[in-house]
Amino acid sequence: MKTLISEQQLQTRITEMALEIDSYYMAQEWYRNTQEPVIVVGVLTGALFFMADLIRKLSIRIELDFMRVSTYPGKATVAQKPKIITPPDRSLRDAHILLVDDILDTGKTIKVVKKWLSWPVPEDIWTCVLLRKPDKNSEVKADFVGFDVPDEFLIGYGLDHDGKFREMPYVAFLSEEEMSNESFASKKEVR
Repeated sequence: MKTLISEQQLQTRITEMALEIDSYYMAQEWYRNTQEPVIVVGVLTGALFFMADLIRKLSIRIELDFMRVSTYPGKATVAQKPKIITPPDRSLRDAHILLVDDILDTGKTIKVVKKWLSWPVPEDIWTCVLLRKPDKNSEVKADFVGFDVPDEFLIGYGLDHDGKFREMPYVAFLSEEEMSNESFASKKEVR
C-alpha cells in the first residue's frame, strides 16, 4: 500500500472546496433572496468521511440527506451497474441539491443518481466529488472536484476493498498483489 494523498492534503483541499462551494451558492440570486437551504445528498457509503468533513467547513445554509448506492459489490474492482439501495428520505421537488460522492470513475454512479434525483423535478443538481479519474473520459462531469487521480484501485478515506480500509485518514493505492493476498486484508501499514 502506498499513500497517494495524505491526511493533511485531504483536509487542505476540502477546506478550499468548501470555499469554492460557498462562493458559488452565495453568488446565486435565489440563495441571497430566500432562506432556502442547499440539500446536501451524500452517496453512501464511500462519501461518508468526505461529506462529514466538507459540511463542517461550509458556511452556507444546508440540510442533509443520503442515498445508499452499490457499485462495487464485495471484492469487485471494476464498477458494476449502480443500484440504488436506499433513496433519500425527503421529497427533493424544487430543491437545490449538492450531490456529494467519493470518486468519479466511470461516471455510472453519478449518472444513475442524478437521473433518479431528477424526478420529482429539483430546481438544480450540482455535483461534488473528492476524487476524479480523468483518464476514464467519463461523459459525466463533476462541478466541484478535489483531486485528479490515476486510474488505479484506491482505498482509504471512505474508499474500500471488500469493506476494508474505509477508515484510513488518507488515500492510498492498493496493488493487485495486495488485493489478492488474504493476509494483507488486516494490515494497515503504509509503504
